[in-house]
Amino acid sequence: MSAALKTSKLAAAVSAVVALGLLLGAGCGNRVGDEAPAPSKSDPAAYTRYVVDQAIARYETEGLDAALAHFNSPDSIDDQWYVFVIDENDAVIGHYDPDRLGLDVKGWVGTDINGYNFGPQILAAPEAGRWVPYVYVNPAAGTLDDEGAFELKIAWVIRHDGLLFGSGWYINTEEFVPQLISEAAEHFRSGGLEAILEFYNDPQGVSVGLIPIAEYYNRTDTLDGYFTGIIAGPDGEILSHIDPGHIGTDIEDLLGPAVRNATADGSWITAADNPAGADGPRTMRFWILDVDGALIGAGWYDDGDG
Repeated sequence: MSAALKTSKLAAAVSAVVALGLLLGAGCGNRVGDEAPAPSKSDPAAYTRYVVDQAIARYETEGLDAALAHFNSPDSIDDQWYVFVIDENDAVIGHYDPDRLGLDVKGWVGTDINGYNFGPQILAAPEAGRWVPYVYVNPAAGTLDDEGAFELKIAWVIRHDGLLFGSGWYINTEEFVPQLISEAAEHFRSGGLEAILEFYNDPQGVSVGLIPIAEYYNRTDTLDGYFTGIIAGPDGEILSHIDPGHIGTDIEDLLGPAVRNATADGSWITAADNPAGADGPRTMRFWILDVDGALIGAGWYDDGDG
C-alpha cells in the first residue's frame, strides 16, 4: 500500500469513527411539495435532506425517466451533493457516474475503500429515511483517481415507491467533531445521561450508521488504534463507550490525566499532553469538553498499554 493511500485511509477512518455515538443536530428537511426555501449549505445535514426531498418531488412531477435523465448527468452535481437512485433489484439506476449504473449495491459499489460493506445499510432504509456513513469520492474534491478525494460521506436515504433515493455530505473532522460534542453537551445539560442517550438512539440518527462502521474499523487492521465517543461523570467514571468493558472504569485510566485539562470551550488533547511517566495511551487525538464537571469527548487513542 502506498504511503499516500495509507494516509488517505487513515484520515477517512478517523473521520468515520471519531464521531461515534453522536447525532447530527439538524431538523427534518422540507417534505415533498413544500414551498419553503432551501436550507443553507452551512447546515449540510438539513441541506442533504432537502436535496433528497427535491429528488423525490422531481420523480413525482416528471416521472422516473425524466428524473433519471437529470440525476445521471454530471450537470446535476451541486458542489458536493448529487442524487443516487436504487431500484427494486438493488441496482443503481441513478448516478452521475455512468460506471455505477446497473451495479448491484450488495457488490463492490456498496463497499468503501477501506472494505466496509455499507450496501446493506442503504438497502435497509425505510420510508422515514436513515443516515448511512461510508468513505467515498467527494466530487467537489476530485475523482476515483485522486486518493485525497476519498472522504467520509454521510448519506440520507429514503425508500419511496419501492425505490431508494439518496444524497450525502462530506465531513470535515476538525469542524464536525467539536460541533457534535457541543450539541451533545446541550442535551447533557438539559437532561443528563438519559437525555443524551435518548437523543443518540434516535432511529433516524447518525449514530445508527456510525456504530456498525466503527465496529468494522475497530476489528480490522485498517488502522492501529481505537475510535470512540466517551461520556464520563464528574468523578471520572465512564458512563458511555462503544466497548461495554470500559463503562464504570475511570477515564484517566484510559486516556491519562490530560483529560482533566478539559475546559468548557473544549480542546484537542494528545498523548504528549500527559505528564511524563503518567498512564495513558501512547498515541491519542481526542476532542474533550468539560460540561459542568462531566467530560464528553470523541477521538482516537491507542488501546495498548501506556
